[in-house]
Amino acid sequence: MDPMTEQAMADIARERKNTSFSIQAMAEYVDGGKDLHNARKLAHNILKRDPQIAFETNPFDLTRAQWRWKTAQQVSRINEIRATLGKTDPLLADAISKAAGELSESLSMKMYVHDMLYHQSIQLFGTPAQIKEFIPKDPRIVGCFAMTELGHSSSLRDLETTATFDPKTNEWIITSPTLTSTKWWIGAAGQSATHTVLVSQTIVNTENHGLSWFIVPLRSLETGRLLPGVTCGDIGAKAGRHGLDNGWIQLTSVRIPLNNMLSKWMQVIPSLTQPPRVSPPPHPAVMYATLIPERISALTLLQVLVGQSVTIASRYGVVRRQGPGNPQIIDFQIQTVNTLPLVAGLYVYMNAERKIQGRWDRLRLEAVKNPSVYLEELPDIHSVSAGFKAVGTWWGSYALETCRRACGGHAYSAYNAIAGHIADWGVVTTGGGDNYTLIQQLARYVMGIIQKVLANKQVACIGSTAFLANTQQILKQQYTFPQDGFKDLHSYVTLFSSLVVKMGADLVSKFKETRKSNSTADVWNIYMVDLTKLGTIFVYQHLFSLYQGMSDLKNEAISPVLLKCGVLFAADVVRRELLDSVLEYECMTKGQVERLRETVYSGAKELRADVVGLTDAFGFPDFILKAPIGRYDGDIYRHYFETVKNAPDCFKTPYFEDEVKPLLKGRL
Repeated sequence: MDPMTEQAMADIARERKNTSFSIQAMAEYVDGGKDLHNARKLAHNILKRDPQIAFETNPFDLTRAQWRWKTAQQVSRINEIRATLGKTDPLLADAISKAAGELSESLSMKMYVHDMLYHQSIQLFGTPAQIKEFIPKDPRIVGCFAMTELGHSSSLRDLETTATFDPKTNEWIITSPTLTSTKWWIGAAGQSATHTVLVSQTIVNTENHGLSWFIVPLRSLETGRLLPGVTCGDIGAKAGRHGLDNGWIQLTSVRIPLNNMLSKWMQVIPSLTQPPRVSPPPHPAVMYATLIPERISALTLLQVLVGQSVTIASRYGVVRRQGPGNPQIIDFQIQTVNTLPLVAGLYVYMNAERKIQGRWDRLRLEAVKNPSVYLEELPDIHSVSAGFKAVGTWWGSYALETCRRACGGHAYSAYNAIAGHIADWGVVTTGGGDNYTLIQQLARYVMGIIQKVLANKQVACIGSTAFLANTQQILKQQYTFPQDGFKDLHSYVTLFSSLVVKMGADLVSKFKETRKSNSTADVWNIYMVDLTKLGTIFVYQHLFSLYQGMSDLKNEAISPVLLKCGVLFAADVVRRELLDSVLEYECMTKGQVERLRETVYSGAKELRADVVGLTDAFGFPDFILKAPIGRYDGDIYRHYFETVKNAPDCFKTPYFEDEVKPLLKGRL
């Protein structure tokens, strides 16, 4: 073994030995408990050993066609395993699904589109009878989710696809009337989906009654051929997710039964003697409820892609030595200060995802048992999930690029995974709506509440907006960050609360004045940048409020390092993103800004000693990471070199005779 490899392996082993907390205890926390942790480890072993699931060749060398074939094979095998385990070990069956999502982003999305977007839409919008009918046990059905269009993504009100009710036959006629109404970027529609849940304008008695959701068959279950009136094609080359057949759909007068309109919240009642009657939904937001789990899933994927990338970057930073005195590169201040807040941030976002997902799971049950509670809380979680997807994916993009830079030139190699994660993440940041639109949704919700509180109108401040009930009191005080608050998480929560209220109140006043000579739409556009900042700060207020209240901060085995993570990430967020607002509202002095900067520097340096333990606890084995420079044992150079040597055509010069040799002859 060469000396550098010996040094690298010794370095990473020493880091683990000197970790200040129990890595096992932290890994169990990350996985949600000991039983879930053990199930996840077992699931990893099952995937690694199964020849239909494991990649027999390096996945970064697969063609698009090979990716599609392998992904289809993986889905088939995983469904088979889950069907068997679901009867005897549902905990392990669920762990298999999650581990599969870690193995491949294409596989993750292929399963997610069917299991969550298709099935959950039926569960959210379907009546009990429709749920029983349309969530079949037949495993041949492959569902997809047709929302976005070629000319419309996040602007759902502008969708052009129409579903026109024909009272003569009690059928819906689904039509793509224009080129821009083509359903676009639809996962699994390109080559495999047999059915779709489709959102469409609902035309009854020549009147548009808004959006509804429809079950539309696309392909024959027997032959896979497109059904009459259905045209689907593949989107083609993408930046990432090569194994997922994203596609487009055009529908030409496709007829489906009346019952194929999901009718939990909106119904069309036909009559033999009268025109059909429409019973509208109780609240417009219920028709967009299926977007909530899609938005929360972005936080789940954040843990997978950013978690893997920061694990790779941290391990590489520990084992790579370079420069005067041959130090570990992670000990250079710029590396420490850039990398460690990413590790800390993942723990903060991990907690938020659990809390928001838990709340959504509860509300889904309330939709059946107690619809009034569901309807009361729906606007809040709908808006919050939009904001979290925007801010979380912005931070994820920053985190991934920071990881790439931390690994230097080696991160440009596809074999070290980070470049692929950046490509896959690019799809997440745009899928389901532009982030600026999403943050505007949240800002509109927050502004509405602040405006009513300032006008002394009755308004329910529930969920994420509970602190806005104190808007009047907060405005009366000039908040100054406490001198001893830099390592106190509560101080940062209070800072974010004050900024939201004061910025929101200022915008309410500016709106009122500017509206005198401008339309509401123009006013909104004039202050769009400020509104984006307001929504972003609101997300951080809720993010750290949730972290501040998590029960695991009282777990003695891991609480000290978890508290350090929370403080470091909060201070880094203020330093990198919010100093303009902090100074504008005089929440810190110049001296305090200097202390804030030092809090980040010293906090990152202090957490540096635990970086290997913190990233080990994320629990990604080498076959999941697929990055030689991020190997668990530190043996990076030998495995990286072997990976390159085994790549297709490594030693070939296929174009020498035709192209190079004539060129050389021409120079003689």
